[in-house]
Amino acid sequence: MPTTTDRGDVIHFAGRHRLPPALRDGAPALLPPGETGQRCGWAEFFAALRGRGLVASFEPDDPGSFRPVPRGGASAGAAPASGPGALAEARRFVAALRGRLPPA
Repeated sequence: MPTTTDRGDVIHFAGRHRLPPALRDGAPALLPPGETGQRCGWAEFFAALRGRGLVASFEPDDPGSFRPVPRGGASAGAAPASGPGALAEARRFVAALRGRLPPA
């Protein structure tokens, strides 16, 4: 699985799959729908990731794939948000922030 330290990649992944940031026993997590946990803000989430020496690992199309993995032991891959769909994703994200639902 690709790994990243790019906050934008992680936030876009979480937003695309409706996964709020949380902490589980102090470790960063993204909560799937219906699962309970200690929700937190992005600042706390990324502080926990950095503080534990972790990076984010996930498959862009699999909402259950997020895993925080050790920075040194992670195999670096291409940034998950790169590719031809990245600009379209960014436009959808901005439109959603502005309160307009973009076409599916």
